[in-house]
Amino acid sequence: MELIDDEGRLFGTVNVIDALVVLVVLAVVVAGAALVVSDDPEPEPDLDTTHATLDLGTQPDYIVSEINEGDAYSPGGDDRITITDVHLTPQGNEQRVVLRVELRGELSGGSIQYDGAPPRLGRTLEVVTDLYQVDGQVRAVGGEDTLDREETTVVLRDTVDAADAREIAPGEEIRLADRTVATVEDVAVYAEGSPTRRVVVLEAALDAHRQQGELRFGGTPVRRGQTVDLPAGDYDLSGTIERVGDGLDRGEADVLLSDVVDVETAESIAEGDVIEVDGHRTATVESVTAYGTSNPDRNRVFVGVSIATLEHRERPQFGDTYVQQGSSISLSTDTYDLSGTIERVGTTEERGAPATRTVTLRMDEVHEDMAAAIRPGQTERSSGETIARVTDVDVEPSVILIRGEEGELGVYDHPIDRDVTITAELDVRETTAGVRFKGETIRQGSTVTLDLGTVTVEATVVSVGG
Repeated sequence: MELIDDEGRLFGTVNVIDALVVLVVLAVVVAGAALVVSDDPEPEPDLDTTHATLDLGTQPDYIVSEINEGDAYSPGGDDRITITDVHLTPQGNEQRVVLRVELRGELSGGSIQYDGAPPRLGRTLEVVTDLYQVDGQVRAVGGEDTLDREETTVVLRDTVDAADAREIAPGEEIRLADRTVATVEDVAVYAEGSPTRRVVVLEAALDAHRQQGELRFGGTPVRRGQTVDLPAGDYDLSGTIERVGDGLDRGEADVLLSDVVDVETAESIAEGDVIEVDGHRTATVESVTAYGTSNPDRNRVFVGVSIATLEHRERPQFGDTYVQQGSSISLSTDTYDLSGTIERVGTTEERGAPATRTVTLRMDEVHEDMAAAIRPGQTERSSGETIARVTDVDVEPSVILIRGEEGELGVYDHPIDRDVTITAELDVRETTAGVRFKGETIRQGSTVTLDLGTVTVEATVVSVGG
């Protein structure tokens, strides 16, 4: 039998064209079925998110200014890192950057896999955008999308240039990349002993955050003894933390200072003087007494002052100095500088009760011109008041021993030297430790100096009467 007959039929029964049509239809059906079988969708990855704290360390200004919440980066696939919070703190000449980020990755074994591994503590992650590329270490994992921030009050102490101290003012904000990171709440300024340096103690509110339970300001733990940088544009302060959680605790203390100054300075100090340092009141003069010394150009002064203190340490402080007997503090005005030793705390008056004593003084081997210059009626005055009055003067020739030609010793009057005995009434202060004159205890054998105007007498105490 022929395969295709004259009429084009296959085996004489089926038209060849019809057969071809049937074969084409069957091929399409088979292909469609295969396509349907092979088009089963791949299972969707099980994606999840977590949050982490990323410490970028210090970064230059031009990088910091571009980092913002919402910046995102994908290292590949469905993995993605998105910045959700930015925390800046000054550190040296740069800025420390701590980020809170959201990490998206495939969930595996109870934790997400980001860029091929879990976001373990200490792992380094990158953030790459069109404007910057940074990397940082993971410091914490889990929690909220923002850092655990806490505005914390601290007291900082630093010694700065006087010009910088003048720029520090309460209410000033410390800003980095248009973000407020600290605010100056209060400030106290003290003279440091140098005309160009100042002790600054300020209260600041820091934008701190908690990391693993510890309060931090950038990379610095917020605790006593740590150093915090606060660059404010007009000044840079690198202060040591003295107090956390509370601010300046201001107080007042009355003290009595003593110093030896030139006569001009002694005359310039006046009751009511207000001592200011760069606009900050530090002391007010409550009393002043000036006494002559053996040097006619120098006076010993006792100055009672009410000083502005800080009370937050174990003892009150004035600048860097504890307010206690024996400490020295500096006071400066436009007309005088005083660096006095604290004689008493809690009062501005000299020790003891006022009294008048008759004192016998003696000077041996004084030149006759000097002896002749000492006369009854002479006085010493202090702050407009008489404090010593010469009531009697007895002058006798000093004696000398001369060996004669035979070797014998003879007692003779000195031709020009005189022994002078002075009786004087002194305004003293009586204390449990003895009688004090011009701030010094006097007793038999001690030395007293009298500035009698035309002559200065330095004599030995023979007796102290009633």
